[in-house]
Amino acid sequence: MTAESKKVQAQCSDEKLYGFACDFRNFQRLLPSQVEDFQSDGNTCSFKVAGFMQLTLQYAERTPYSLVAITPAHGSSSPIPFRIMMKIAHRDANSCDVTVCAEIEGGNPMMTMMLKPKLRPALDKIAEQIQYYSAGL
Repeated sequence: MTAESKKVQAQCSDEKLYGFACDFRNFQRLLPSQVEDFQSDGNTCSFKVAGFMQLTLQYAERTPYSLVAITPAHGSSSPIPFRIMMKIAHRDANSCDVTVCAEIEGGNPMMTMMLKPKLRPALDKIAEQIQYYSAGL
């Protein structure tokens, strides 16, 4: 299953947004209010989704100024294999377009069915938060 957020325009260069996205300590601002106990060392982060589970994330891919991909960390207790990607596209010196995508592979079919209707709104919210915070980068 694949889902994609709406495209938003960030009010900073693709280079600045990429730098922001490559440090997990910045991610707490992007996550929904259901996230608790957020911790990060910059290269990984862990948090609890209220009433759900504890997640630990790591970077899977970082392509300068265009893509940041995140997956569950090795040994993480994620019940579903997934990949979240922030796709960044250059517009001009002071702005870029951003889309947040998620790919869920296999896993528990019941869990996937429960997540499907909530995934796009969650990705849209993350994209909106990126747009909001980009003005201060």
